[in-house]
Amino acid sequence: MKAQLSDEKLYNELMESAKRVGMIAEQESVEADDNATVSKNVADAIVEGGLNRLIMPKEYGFPQIDFNTFADIVRTVGYHNLSAAWLTYFYALHNSWVAFLPKHRMDEIYDDGGLLADIFAPMGKVEKVEGGFILNGRWNFVSGVNYSEWISVGATYYAEGTEVPDRIGLCMRVSDLEVIENWDSLGLRGSGSNTVAAKDLFVPDDMVISFNEMMMNRKPYKPQIDEDYLYYNVSFFPAFYVGFPAMAIGAAERAIEEFIARTKKRQRFDGTNEGESPKSQRVAAEMTLKLKSAKGLMKEYIEMLESDQGQYDPAEYNGIRVHIIKNCLDIANRAVATLGASALAKGQPLEMILRDLMAISTHVTSLYEDGIDNYGKSLFGVQSMAMG
Repeated sequence: MKAQLSDEKLYNELMESAKRVGMIAEQESVEADDNATVSKNVADAIVEGGLNRLIMPKEYGFPQIDFNTFADIVRTVGYHNLSAAWLTYFYALHNSWVAFLPKHRMDEIYDDGGLLADIFAPMGKVEKVEGGFILNGRWNFVSGVNYSEWISVGATYYAEGTEVPDRIGLCMRVSDLEVIENWDSLGLRGSGSNTVAAKDLFVPDDMVISFNEMMMNRKPYKPQIDEDYLYYNVSFFPAFYVGFPAMAIGAAERAIEEFIARTKKRQRFDGTNEGESPKSQRVAAEMTLKLKSAKGLMKEYIEMLESDQGQYDPAEYNGIRVHIIKNCLDIANRAVATLGASALAKGQPLEMILRDLMAISTHVTSLYEDGIDNYGKSLFGVQSMAMG
């Protein structure tokens, strides 16, 4: 039975820490856009609030939170700044794959206290050698690598005598890799999602995780982990992706608030106040209902995670998640398109929210057409490619 966070004081402290991270990032949002990374101030605030260490087994001294609390933390940061929410989510989340390493490696990484990055696209080339692998490759979109101490990168491995490949994650210090600062995107610019490269790097066997085993076992399978650990006996990838729709909801909440506040101040050429216009009132109502729909689906998604014993098709999670994110993107797009050109001023909240939600919607796990296609197949009993 997983822990359910019932400590109201602790919950409020976590939300205050999340709010602080978001507000610092919002104050520095234009600078982060220019620099293609949040500042160290944001990374330090995540660490000072302990938000990066929440997804750890309890023996390492941190409370066992639930999925609602995790989603609320990410949503709270996302209300203020989506790049900061992206990193807050990832820096906490990436501790989950550390729990799949042997105990001595968990101790090494967790006790070090450094931030973690990952990129699980199987772009690496590996050669099996005695005691480990020789790794070569180049991986793009490594969010938060600028401030990370540890990283896991993806590769495909064909074990001898097997026809089905295993997707593996190879873990190492960031200093073992070359970091190429080339992040220059439309949205989520503050995520600092640069490229890393490995050349003839030896990675020992005890720093390698198997995604096939993670999906099959549904729990950390090497060390003994308490059953109230958040990622114990869950559908790993749907649980891994829980933060994407959560942060989108936070941004959509802010977009509606910005729309209503700006509309109340908007004067038409004929002198009428747009806040009194049935047109804008209807737009606000429709956006709010779309947000309520997104929140309802988010609630269902978490309820599925908490009750999942393998009965849910990963494609269902995929379909729900992409629909939430599309709802939130639609809200931001509608707000900007209704307000007009003034909403496009560079660096103001609605303009940044729209760009950042567009970037979230292009993440491989958030692609709407792929997610709906996967879910549609599952409804007809057709196997899809969805991992969650």
